[in-house]
Amino acid sequence: MADQSQTAEGAIAARPGSAERMPRGLRRLLLALLGVLLAGASYLLAVRGEALILDLAAVSQRIFCF
Repeated sequence: MADQSQTAEGAIAARPGSAERMPRGLRRLLLALLGVLLAGASYLLAVRGEALILDLAAVSQRIFCF
């Protein structure tokens, strides 16, 4: 029995890259989506940064009204 478990583990370990991975096309799509999202956030901070900070301050005063 010990021999069988060792051979099964050896067979699994012998196959590099056998772990399930995300398909390449899906990974590229997600990275592109993340890049677009970060670029949009950077644009908003560059163009509307001060207004966003003022809006966040106003919202936080309404939420935390102690």
